[in-house]
Amino acid sequence: MEKRNVKLLALGVLSLAGLLSGCGASTSGSGSSGAGDQTSTSIPKGITLHVLSYWQPEEMTVIKQLAAKWGKEHGDTVVVEQNSATGSDKFSNWAQEVRAGTGPDVAIAMPSDNLGTFYQEGLLAPATLMNPSDYPSQVAEGVKMGGNYYAYPVAAQSVALMYNKKEISTPPTTWNEFVKDANKYGFNMAQEQFYYDYVFLGGMGGYIFKDNNGTLDPNDIGLANSGAVAGFQLLQDMDQKYHWMNPSVDQSVATSQFDNGKVGMFISGPWDVAAAQKAGIQVGVAPIPTLPNGKPGTPLISNLTAIVSDKSKNMAAAQSLAQYLTNSAAELQYFKADADLPALSSLQTNSTITSDPIAKGFVDQLNTAVATPNIAQMQAVYSAQSVIPSILSGKLSAAEGAKQYVNNTKSAISVQQG
Repeated sequence: MEKRNVKLLALGVLSLAGLLSGCGASTSGSGSSGAGDQTSTSIPKGITLHVLSYWQPEEMTVIKQLAAKWGKEHGDTVVVEQNSATGSDKFSNWAQEVRAGTGPDVAIAMPSDNLGTFYQEGLLAPATLMNPSDYPSQVAEGVKMGGNYYAYPVAAQSVALMYNKKEISTPPTTWNEFVKDANKYGFNMAQEQFYYDYVFLGGMGGYIFKDNNGTLDPNDIGLANSGAVAGFQLLQDMDQKYHWMNPSVDQSVATSQFDNGKVGMFISGPWDVAAAQKAGIQVGVAPIPTLPNGKPGTPLISNLTAIVSDKSKNMAAAQSLAQYLTNSAAELQYFKADADLPALSSLQTNSTITSDPIAKGFVDQLNTAVATPNIAQMQAVYSAQSVIPSILSGKLSAAEGAKQYVNNTKSAISVQQG
């Protein structure tokens, strides 16, 4: 599924399962959007900081340049390394190294889905220079745990409606328009994945974990309430009533059919744009149409972040560097390098972004997107998604499937907690 580095977030949710116990630290700070910095006197000269990057070559070039500039300004050295781990170790390798006392001071492009497990084990230092007001609230919420902020968002994206402009000149904005266009031009998506399905589950009134004034309750799961059941029914209808697709359509098949012009609409993220364009598709991007209840869909926001190790021996310097690698100038360079959508509110209205119709379409979708829960129990939600094909095929009714989904999630949480 990882066709571009911005897809790291969707992948990150599947890669951690067993980091356990402990607790995070508890202070917060402000000021991450501009060139603001720790005072020079608080950062010693002559030290060496290590950065582990989960981004790919296009962004790595920018990161190395920024790190060298920060190092020169402070009289320090910054060593930037490219992550080489794969598979289940792709993101957990950071935690393994930090536990061993050999981990980097800063990691960048870490998917926010992984923060909950790191936080529980006490591996994350609070992002003391992060100002939540600099970001859309739903982006800031994605890095908040225990009442404080533990990462610097550096890129944010969600899925949106991708459509073939050669066939559809004006994208649908209502459910009735969407059904009409889908019947005429075709539509698909990776229905077997909860990450994509939450557009409909949340939009129809479901929720993942109950939010009690900023604290998520993993014991209160809203994936079998009336709204979630209505969302599962919509997903089943796509297969059984409208016949737009069948349960065997996974992300690979859905992408291929859109790229080959077999369907005119497709729900996915920025990571699938380049391949479609290369295949000759005139790609348009727009917010997902309102649902049958008249409310917008609720894609999950995928944050890429910079995090600071709680074990760093040079904490003030590490915080300063993490802030510097995620400030507005840096985020704009990442966008220019590889179209990474910025997390800062100020850049989401920047002319460089808004003049790019693809980027603008995805940024507009962020207005209705919601923060992906970052608590460790979110891993259990993804592990329970194996029941979804049974709902799509009609083997389980929407209500039965929703109930089974919640039961499977609760069982996975029990296993996760030992």
